[in-house]
Amino acid sequence: MQQHVQRFGRALSAMVMPNIGAFIAWGFITALFIPTGWWPSPTLAQLVDPMLVYLLPLLIAYTAGRNVAGERGGVIGVIATAGVIVGSEIPMFIGAMIMGPLAGYVIKQFDRLIDGKVKAGFEMLVNNFSIGILGMLLAILGFYAIGTIVSELTEWISLCAAWIIEHSLLPLVSIFVEPAKVLFLNNAINHGIFSPIGLEQARETGESIMFLLETNPGPGLGVLLAYWMFAEGNAKESAPGAVIIQFFGGIHEIYFPYILARPVLILAPIAGSAAGLLFYSLTDAGLVAPASPGSIISVLAMAPKGKTVVVLLGIVISAIVSFVVASPFVRRASQRNRTLPENRFKYNPAATTGTSAASDGRIRKIVFACDAGMGSSALGATRFRNRTEDLGIDVEVTNSSVDAIPKDADVVVSQAVLADRVERSAPQAEKVVINNFLGDENLDALLEELRRRNGEDEAARGSGVKVRQDGENDVLRPENILVGLASESKEAAIRRAGELLVRGGYVEEPYVDAMLRREQLATTYLGMGIAIPHGTSDAKERVLRSGIVVLQYPEGVDFGDEKAHLVIGIAGVGDEHLDILARLSASLEDDDLLQRLLSTHDPKVIYNALK
Repeated sequence: MQQHVQRFGRALSAMVMPNIGAFIAWGFITALFIPTGWWPSPTLAQLVDPMLVYLLPLLIAYTAGRNVAGERGGVIGVIATAGVIVGSEIPMFIGAMIMGPLAGYVIKQFDRLIDGKVKAGFEMLVNNFSIGILGMLLAILGFYAIGTIVSELTEWISLCAAWIIEHSLLPLVSIFVEPAKVLFLNNAINHGIFSPIGLEQARETGESIMFLLETNPGPGLGVLLAYWMFAEGNAKESAPGAVIIQFFGGIHEIYFPYILARPVLILAPIAGSAAGLLFYSLTDAGLVAPASPGSIISVLAMAPKGKTVVVLLGIVISAIVSFVVASPFVRRASQRNRTLPENRFKYNPAATTGTSAASDGRIRKIVFACDAGMGSSALGATRFRNRTEDLGIDVEVTNSSVDAIPKDADVVVSQAVLADRVERSAPQAEKVVINNFLGDENLDALLEELRRRNGEDEAARGSGVKVRQDGENDVLRPENILVGLASESKEAAIRRAGELLVRGGYVEEPYVDAMLRREQLATTYLGMGIAIPHGTSDAKERVLRSGIVVLQYPEGVDFGDEKAHLVIGIAGVGDEHLDILARLSASLEDDDLLQRLLSTHDPKVIYNALK
């Protein structure tokens, strides 16, 4: 049940979060230019309503439709949502969240139904008319039915929210909000429930307290400060960093593991949030627009004119109350010499079913996964990537949503609450389950495993210099770089590159013919004077080890209508050629460097740039 709720919440937040920048833009325009704003301007204030009524719902609809059915889903989602916008008198955020996915689903099912049945030459006609006709029907449905239903539903919800606020019962909402946040539903309840209600209220009054229900950083700050003051061991050491990330970065997920480690601590953020909401209710405070992420910076930026101090005081009150409630529990635990509980999940590759690691045992890609793939996973990936680079360990470290883990992931790192979803999303990968992205013993164990499998350069330790292993230095050798070659045909250049790969011991002879076949399928010319001929996928068995060769043609080689001045032959073991391409791309982003590579007479210039 929890997983279904999380999946639904993630779908809601995925519609809104990519468009947060637009919400912030609207919030700044509102805060600055409405009659009660910082710099009232009747002219610029005319932007407020069109952005609220049309721009923001249509952006949500496009994103929602695209999430379901790609670009076609996005286009038809906008068409359908136009119907509910015109058919109602209130901003249609909830309508967009309904019509966007619905329209995407309809066009996706239509495309599936006609797949393989459209005659050649009629594809564009069918594609355009299907969106036009189905979009028209959905817009009419939205105009007559969905818009009316959503308007009545929104009005009912707004009346309930107004009744709760009027009777000073809003603090009780914290009883439900804070536990939901700790279960990683924070984005869902904020963007899926509170923001639409708040935007309707802000349209009428210029601000809304609904924007402060979930984003207040005070409750989480109080819990982390209690750990910083009274905990022991790993929890105490990691808390200061967590405070900075949570309070200033707005990544609330960072404090969730501290509460999950001792569930009784949920009382602290509940009490802190309730105290803050009580203060805001008594002072009639709110924000002019959603604050995302929920950092002190974004919250204060969305505070209305004249109420910045009031909003800040509410955050301080929440933090103090949360700290006071959490401190006895943390202190009592520390007196029993307890820190964050030992992780029940140890890093043990032999115990997993993962098979994605390369045959040589090296780990090539580590993915940090969280619910949305934005906050805590990005933080964890960045910190761990820095650790591997400091030690000279060559491994790709990235982050993603738990339900969109790349299929080439060798190792997936996640928190315990998401372990089951990771197993379903990435059954091929080895799993590392942690409690804390900042300082978990299983991350230390993973780093040691990387040292064992991938190796480590002692000279790079602590220097921040990333080096390649000895085997990788053989990928590109100076003798495999030829400069100043006379222009020749594309086929001759590709064969020359292939034969150089054969002589270097990277491939078997049949790989050369596979390179020529690959060029017949589609050009390997990249642009900017560079071509990267390589074999077809069925020729990978002919690759002995990864390697590249570089041929420079000052006068160029014709690749169709383009001229390639660098012909870079590639052979990769497994998917290693993707790593090689990534290095090449990074090395060639500098225009001045590229021109030197195209014209130099010294092979060492190319070698030093690409090694």
